[in-house]
Amino acid sequence: MKRLGTVLHIINNLLIVRADKTLEKGVSFQNSIVTTKGMKKIGKIKELFGPVNNPYYSINIFKNIPESEIRNLKNERVYLQ
Repeated sequence: MKRLGTVLHIINNLLIVRADKTLEKGVSFQNSIVTTKGMKKIGKIKELFGPVNNPYYSINIFKNIPESEIRNLKNERVYLQ
């Protein structure tokens, strides 16, 4: 399990995550599964954007995740499976 980053924003069916400094620069994780610390699968990476040194990821949230659980993800760390 690799730390992806921290959830900054929740917009409709997307999470915006600031990438962790420990991630390899320039590596694309598109369509990778994203999990919580408890290993619950929450979505897939849609795209990488922003500056190369401090990128962001948008994550498509799976439809079966309850809205209350999604709201609790703000400011939490998420991980790559």
